[in-house]
Amino acid sequence: MKWSRPESLPFPQVWWRFKAKDPESGEIVDYRIEDCTEDRFEEVANLMMDCFVPDEPMNISLETLKDEVSLTEIREMWVKTIPQKLTLVCYKEGSNEICALNILEVIEEKEARKYTAESPKGKSVINLLATLNFLKEKANVYKRYNVDKYLHGLGLLTMRKYRGCGLATELLKARFPLMKALGLTLTCTLFSGPGSQGAAIKVGFSEDVVVTYESLGKAHPFVEYPNISWPVAKFMCYQLN
Repeated sequence: MKWSRPESLPFPQVWWRFKAKDPESGEIVDYRIEDCTEDRFEEVANLMMDCFVPDEPMNISLETLKDEVSLTEIREMWVKTIPQKLTLVCYKEGSNEICALNILEVIEEKEARKYTAESPKGKSVINLLATLNFLKEKANVYKRYNVDKYLHGLGLLTMRKYRGCGLATELLKARFPLMKALGLTLTCTLFSGPGSQGAAIKVGFSEDVVVTYESLGKAHPFVEYPNISWPVAKFMCYQLN
């Protein structure tokens, strides 16, 4: 059976609290990171389409916004993943405005899951998933870390006005208590740009696979990223002690 969140794990709950700047007042305020509740599943998917796809380097390079088939398939992927009840959202205390979010899922080795198994038709999605699968296979995390499953990031988004406040770093930290509660020891993600890669390094993620976008077009998986704004993609992992 496909992995599902244990019923014994209370939902929703707060996983992380921290202090950071409020971009509106400039003051240091309290934030919290908690499970995304079912009433906000649709909103999270919409935020990813409206803010993540237009701003993420790989999607910009591949001109995903002009590929209607890919846009539909990308949204379907997130809509199917969010109900795993692992997606984390960040709020300022006293507010219900989503400041940042991270879509997460558990991938199991026995599932031997590849996103290409769903036979995407959109050119952008085909290229994105070919890149992701190439990096995952190159990382070989099941053998490297001796695990049979791990927590996988499928989209890290800080809303535009909150960028520069360090929320992405805190969202990555919030994975750790969630992992402990789930009995997981490893989390891995393809980080595509400087902001997310920098946040992952701050938290202590290892750079398991680093490739230039230019090299991806010259050899397997032969995916070209024209005019991309950042030179390297990194598949990065963090293992709990």
